Amino acid sequence: MRNRAMHLLANVAFEVLITCLLARELMSKGRLFLMRLISVVVIIATLALAGCRDTDTTNGNGNGNSNRVSDFKPPPPLKPTQSVDPAFKPCNPYFPLVPGSVAKYVLNYSSGMTADVTVIVEAADEGGRKVFTQQSQIIDRSGGLQFVQGIVRKFVCNGDKVEILSETTDSTMSGRKSVSEFEYRENSLIMPGPDELLRKGSTWSHTLRSIIRNPGEPPQRSDVPTVIKFESAGVEDVTTAAGNFKAVKVIRTIGENGTIDFYAAGIGLVRRFAKEGTSWELKEYSGLTAQN
Repeated sequence: MRNRAMHLLANVAFEVLITCLLARELMSKGRLFLMRLISVVVIIATLALAGCRDTDTTNGNGNGNSNRVSDFKPPPPLKPTQSVDPAFKPCNPYFPLVPGSVAKYVLNYSSGMTADVTVIVEAADEGGRKVFTQQSQIIDRSGGLQFVQGIVRKFVCNGDKVEILSETTDSTMSGRKSVSEFEYRENSLIMPGPDELLRKGSTWSHTLRSIIRNPGEPPQRSDVPTVIKFESAGVEDVTTAAGNFKAVKVIRTIGENGTIDFYAAGIGLVRRFAKEGTSWELKEYSGLTAQN
């Protein structure tokens, strides 16, 4: 049971994709067990379920963002501390790790609940190699759930490929905090080189283990690794609030769950769709240059 819960947490938290389907699965696996051993899963599942309700119970207008809490104060927006170097060339244009860059998204749930996402990139030398740190911040736009999530992921370039080193997610909901960590195997590929990516039908994967840390409790570590699979599905025209792009369609699968991601050269992720209706859409960016 614990390993199942850890797998489900990885499905939910990976790249901050919180879906209604996963939330329902989490609750069906045993509410008391999850509350007792890995409360972070309950926090995330509660958030997702709130976004999946068919009707609103607070004022009857059916708007998932209507349950506002007047004293909720979101944290300051993420801002990079490094300036963009106009001469900097990322190793992979479809996953451009440009120090000083900013990308902002709108995250929409099928119920109508909305969140704002800000992603920044910075770089530093660690152990004799350049490590790129990507920080993401998700904030419930209404403040009704008092939900804030911060994600820190670290990457390195291997030629024109991008490998992920680590990921830490810090979640706060109504004052309740939890931390999840993802340990990746060495040489875990997050994005292949452009030639491989553009070859329709190309596949790659990586493996991780999850660790849940709650205040006052021993860490909960998954015993069985989670495998995330990717497949390139060709180039499509994609329209977003930030513009129109020719983007590579990537199908990402974790067990029975999955997303469809679209990556544009020079920008990176521009759209994301999950099975049950959750979506990401790029709304603005800076420090990045589209190569369409």
